[in-house]
Amino acid sequence: MESMTDEQLIDFVRQGDERAYRVLMERHQKYIYTLIYRMIDHRETAEDLTQEVFIKLYRSLANFRGESQFTTWLYRLTVNLVTDYRRSQKRRPHTAILDVIKGWFGDRKEEPEARALRKEEQLTMQQLLSDLPDKYRLILYLYHYKQLSYQEISDICGLPLKTIETRLYRGKTMLKEKWMEVRAHEQDASGQKNTAAISE
Repeated sequence: MESMTDEQLIDFVRQGDERAYRVLMERHQKYIYTLIYRMIDHRETAEDLTQEVFIKLYRSLANFRGESQFTTWLYRLTVNLVTDYRRSQKRRPHTAILDVIKGWFGDRKEEPEARALRKEEQLTMQQLLSDLPDKYRLILYLYHYKQLSYQEISDICGLPLKTIETRLYRGKTMLKEKWMEVRAHEQDASGQKNTAAISE
């Protein structure tokens, strides 16, 4: 059963096969947890919401028509659930800067400079990412970490393709500007330190 496609497993689940549901859940649970965690930056809450996603999945499988890939449909369900959760909170969950996603800029050929970042630079980049507005963070995550296409992200977020392209561009631009500010500040601090050393 582990070798079956998602669609085949779904057919069995609809027939009441609990083993098929467990296989489907085990296959996607790690990725769903990761997606939720990257959105809210809180491990315990991410674990709880992951369980809610799969409960909702079980109840909603009848609505899956196969018009898109199952993973796209599942990601969309997840994003909607997390969005509803965050709206229900009186204030935005605390963002743990040191607990954010590692290596968002993975293996994209068009991002070679990101792969070459030193460990210290990666930490700085994570801090800057955590400060970006949610609408940019999510799209950057889906594009760079999950390596989804613009169209897949559009389907998941329920936004026009043009909006996805614009937000990805703006997110990258904001990140680049913040990065340059940090580097400029570090250079100024280094220059002041060297000047002080010389005057001594």
